[in-house]
Amino acid sequence: MNSICDLVLLSWNHLEETRPCLESLFATTDMPCRLFIVDNGSEPAVRQFLSSVKPQGAIQEVVLLQNETNAGFPKGMNRGIRASSAPFVCLLNNDLVFTPGWLSEMIAVARSNPVIGVVNPASSTLGNFPARGVSLNDHAMALKAQHGEYTEVGMCIGFCFLIKRELLDRIGPLTEEVERIFFEDEDFCMRATEAGFQNVVAEASYVYHAEHKTVRKMPEREALFARNRDWLREKWGRRLRIAWQRQNPLILGSDDLRSFLQELVAWARKRTLLYVYSPGKDSVRDALFRSVDLTPHADIHWHAVPPLFSSWHSAMRILMRRKKRFDIIISKDPAWQRMMCSLQWWHGAVVVSEDPHAIEATWKKLRSLW
Repeated sequence: MNSICDLVLLSWNHLEETRPCLESLFATTDMPCRLFIVDNGSEPAVRQFLSSVKPQGAIQEVVLLQNETNAGFPKGMNRGIRASSAPFVCLLNNDLVFTPGWLSEMIAVARSNPVIGVVNPASSTLGNFPARGVSLNDHAMALKAQHGEYTEVGMCIGFCFLIKRELLDRIGPLTEEVERIFFEDEDFCMRATEAGFQNVVAEASYVYHAEHKTVRKMPEREALFARNRDWLREKWGRRLRIAWQRQNPLILGSDDLRSFLQELVAWARKRTLLYVYSPGKDSVRDALFRSVDLTPHADIHWHAVPPLFSSWHSAMRILMRRKKRFDIIISKDPAWQRMMCSLQWWHGAVVVSEDPHAIEATWKKLRSLW
């Protein structure tokens, strides 16, 4: 069988979710695939059902890989990854609803650029919901206008996770150092970035995710999350938030804009969230990126401030942020820096100039502090 993509679906009990997930998968998958169902020690009735699943449509072969106990998410998925041989592997949760063309669009995006290594679809998990009264399929159809478009992200999320074979050959499968679940996807994406690949969202592919229904019922969920989060921070450092104040507006298509955006993207690829406060118009981030032929990055947030008294407006917006406060504040204006330094008791961030060495030194110091 000529499989373009091997699908790896992880199962553990909860047949009320797995059955409709499989029905949706068979109905909407439109490329030749092989499906590996990895069952993590489910109850006998679930095992019996899974053993009866037959190929349908573009899914030309179904292979059940039965674990006798619950091996956890990364070990379960890795069993499927190691059994696969196709050019692409797509890891799937068992609580998904797929829409027509979901896989072909993800693969088209992956093939469009050799540096793309991991792809997510647009999804409810990423904050993309149909409007009230709009069906999932109609919502997905509207997104097809963005065929071929993608946004770079710091990490893809493991609910529906397309991986290129070249990347797996380079960095291997999911880490099994985490305990059962949580953060194995983020670690994989950091390793992908370190190897020179990009993590992206295919904007015209849509998969709905009934998020964490099974995980919410785990009594040890919070403890597992905390232990694995600490493991990730120990390995990759703390995720930081940077506010960047600009005095002058950036001109669409300019060399100055391109250089600045490239600098921001380099930071975003290092587990850093950036918030730019610049004179200009609202909702222009993607237009700014595309004016200089760059791919938008989801971890770069653009906040336009009125050109008149822009420094004052930037300061007020930064000072008003109370949740997930900034770690670093950057500005080229010495007077504005001094003002923000005097208000450190309020915002709690370290204020630095635009000097790359000062930014790097501050970032290195703060990322290791928990």
